[in-house]
Amino acid sequence: MSLIEEIKSRLDIVEIISESVPLRRSGKNYIGFCPFHHNVRTPAFVVFPDTQTWRCFGACNTGGDVFQFVMRRDGLTFAEALRALAQRAGIPLEPKTPEVEARERERARLREVLEAAALFYQHQLRHSPEAEPARAYLAARGLIPETIEGFGLGYSPSAWHALIDFMRHRGFPLEALQAAGLAVIREDGTAFDRFRGRLMIPIRDPQGHVIGFGARALGDEEPKYLNSPQTLLFDKSAVLFALDRARAEIRRTGLAVIVEGYFDAIMAHQAGFTNVVAALGTRLSEAQLRLLSRGLKRLVLALDADPAGMHAVLRGLASAREAFPETTLELGPRGWIHLSGQLGVDLRVLTLPEGVDPDELIRRAPQEWARAVESARPVIAFLLDYLAAQHHLEDPKGKATFVREIVPILAAIPDPVERDVYIQQAARMARLNERVLLEQVTSYRMSGHERRARKGSAALLGSAREKPRTGLEAFGSGTEAEATLLVMLGMGPDLLPYLNVRFTELGLEPLTEEDFQDSTHRALFRNLSEFGPVEDWPEETTDPQRPGLLRTLWMELLQRRGPLLRGFDPEDKQWAEEALRLALWLREQRLKGILEELQALAESMPDWPQDEFMAKWQTLAEELNQTQRFRYRRWMMDDPLPTTVRR
Repeated sequence: MSLIEEIKSRLDIVEIISESVPLRRSGKNYIGFCPFHHNVRTPAFVVFPDTQTWRCFGACNTGGDVFQFVMRRDGLTFAEALRALAQRAGIPLEPKTPEVEARERERARLREVLEAAALFYQHQLRHSPEAEPARAYLAARGLIPETIEGFGLGYSPSAWHALIDFMRHRGFPLEALQAAGLAVIREDGTAFDRFRGRLMIPIRDPQGHVIGFGARALGDEEPKYLNSPQTLLFDKSAVLFALDRARAEIRRTGLAVIVEGYFDAIMAHQAGFTNVVAALGTRLSEAQLRLLSRGLKRLVLALDADPAGMHAVLRGLASAREAFPETTLELGPRGWIHLSGQLGVDLRVLTLPEGVDPDELIRRAPQEWARAVESARPVIAFLLDYLAAQHHLEDPKGKATFVREIVPILAAIPDPVERDVYIQQAARMARLNERVLLEQVTSYRMSGHERRARKGSAALLGSAREKPRTGLEAFGSGTEAEATLLVMLGMGPDLLPYLNVRFTELGLEPLTEEDFQDSTHRALFRNLSEFGPVEDWPEETTDPQRPGLLRTLWMELLQRRGPLLRGFDPEDKQWAEEALRLALWLREQRLKGILEELQALAESMPDWPQDEFMAKWQTLAEELNQTQRFRYRRWMMDDPLPTTVRR
């Protein structure tokens, strides 16, 4: 987590803005009059707690995070706002230790390797004749080009050294490929590509960085799916596929759906269900569930109806023990889950008909999927049904075993009314006198088992509670694209004027700092647009041995992204077109975000003038459609790998 992200995770934007702007709650958001322009008629200044952002839908037509607000309110530079907010958050701005810097450099190096490999695989999928089966497979799965591009799907050639040769040509050493999980080095020093002849699915962290790959076989090869091995960046048990694309919607709605397969998640996103993520394998881990904890209100587990899927649900519920502070789930001696407290979220289970997976249902009838998510069953009801199906309830011994397994679950329900409802339901299922089951549950609650379970869970949760929550950021899937474009603009001073001319020719407003979602990137873009090349930036300090903050941030960015731009030439038309494609994509993401915020404002303020809302919506939607049309046209026409970096 970067310093900027850590500061934002420790501060509450509502608290900071309300110090200077009177806010009133409207739904889950806060509204008021914009402090940056005169307006006493309609409050159009909105603060979104879930995403920790703000936006003025009035004359300013601007927005951002807590950094942008403090900078604008107090007239501060980015460096000054950073110091002020770091002090408020209690975070010392101390230099990093050599060990931390070395680890960060290694992580940055691995990200560069994986980003370059992802580009190679994407290029192969689009242009290699050998990849025709992969293209046919994606078409058969119903994926459209925009989805394929958005998820960065690719193809690994069947040759044993295709990736190694390509990466060596770009200056990446073999050891780096091995550290990134892309190559295998034998004892005799020879090496080969880990992934060959497979459909490649980039796996990203919550910030959108490529950290590994899932590789699907296109024939009868085993295993059908081959994931990257564990590396410094990739830990299969601590990743949720598509979270970088889903987190904004999850935080906006408070609802997350977990599926099993890559294509279940991909198809869900293509169909507009952008709150869906996938577990990499059947077992859900505590680390995966922790990624969803902040702002989550309902979690739906959508797993297969076969026995393996059911057991995965149970294991997933057990993993929630440490993911949410309010949860103290424990595994009993026979593997059944004993609930000893209530979840901090409304945990539900969605079971599909046998033989039907989410991908198939979404393609066939997306409205049925939406209804299935909406009608997902509370976890207690699911557990009772599942456990009842495991035993012959007509047999006294089966009935007794069933009761032994459900009593701890029923006893852990904290709400007495809810507990009584489920006791009645369980008694009917077992054809048992309700009074007998009630006595069993009461006896268990009084026995002290629950207190001992709570004590053990508290010890397990102690260290987790001491750590500050980092939460889920509202943005981030485009931060690497932002960083790449910034490096291109810094290395080619004439590129920004060119982009602005092209934007004007396309009928779009020129590129601005608001097209960048990351606070650091906004500050760097502001300096590039105002002062030009980095060497012309004004000095922030009089000490020649200590470069200013923005110069330091720029050097870190150049060190991290520069290697991906070997051979960059701003006068090369193809490089300029790549920059234009990136810039159009950033504008598209910005417009999508504003439209989502505008929709949230309309939902929380039903009395907001309808004509004003429709006018803003139509203007933004038209600009978004125009931007998408131009960008998609460029994607269809252009080669994603400039000729200067091809083999």
